[in-house]
Amino acid sequence: MAVKIAKEMYQAARQAGLTFSELLSRERPSTMEGLDAFEFALFERDINLRRDTVEKFYRTQEDSILFPEFINRNVRIGMVGLGKRDLMLSDLIATETPIDSGVYETIKAEFSTKQIDFKKVAEGAPFPTVTISSGKNSIRLAKIGVAVDATYEVLRRMKLPLLSIHMQLIGKRLAKRMVAYAVYVLVNGDGNNNALAPAQEAADYDALLAWMLDMDQWEPTVWFAKKELLVTILTLEEFKDTRLFDTAKTGALATPFGFDMKKFNWEESTLGDGQLFQVDKSAALELVKEIGAELIETDKVIDRQFEKTVISNIIGFSKIFTEAAAIFEHTPAQG
Repeated sequence: MAVKIAKEMYQAARQAGLTFSELLSRERPSTMEGLDAFEFALFERDINLRRDTVEKFYRTQEDSILFPEFINRNVRIGMVGLGKRDLMLSDLIATETPIDSGVYETIKAEFSTKQIDFKKVAEGAPFPTVTISSGKNSIRLAKIGVAVDATYEVLRRMKLPLLSIHMQLIGKRLAKRMVAYAVYVLVNGDGNNNALAPAQEAADYDALLAWMLDMDQWEPTVWFAKKELLVTILTLEEFKDTRLFDTAKTGALATPFGFDMKKFNWEESTLGDGQLFQVDKSAALELVKEIGAELIETDKVIDRQFEKTVISNIIGFSKIFTEAAAIFEHTPAQG
């Protein structure tokens, strides 16, 4: 006999900071090897993800309760499925903080700039200090999402493998929007007077080397830029040498000065145009997420109300150390 599934389990999962699948594995674990708890629940109800249509999820009320998690799982797969050359959140985030509200009070640290002359250090002289305090302004989480405009009549005959592909593509799109939001905060700050001022020069080897060395307090872990500037940089003679890099053979981008190079794959606005970023991911950004926020609007999906259903994530970003990121703005030489 199939284990009982209740809609209230989504609320319980939210309160526990879990996905529906994770809660299911705790409360109704699989008894079949090779299937997780969600897959086992589908097996018990004879829902085949390879051959069935969406309509199979709506034979009973209990079956329909599983459909939002089917969507969520595929969106989550897409969110971590960006290309190997694409900039990802994991390239930028030092830590992740779950909260149970839409507002987050940031914590900031500031090191003193007092210069120490070791020839004159006397007993009792003050040590350099670091001041840790609350940020002047809290950050408000934002809903980053994609609206799905479809009807049940259109979806009900759709094969589940095809719907999985669409949901995974939506997940990738959502991931790109979240990355763009992170880059926006790197550039403009989180509301605590910590925007970045770019260095403006023509992108040649000497200028890039000097800019890289200017980040002497931090160790960059990634460089990234949009396609146009990547082409400019990676076609410099110093970075085209096939004895050093194997881009032509493997498709892997060159690693200037030993750093991973990623493409900021964002075309919806001018954010990042003509700019190269270097980031120390261990100290640059804190990702703040609302605990248990669902990707898909559960109640609407269960009730077959797909028109303008939103797939979203509720997040924000706080800068940890402003100086752990820097921007080089390519300004072509005149004449």
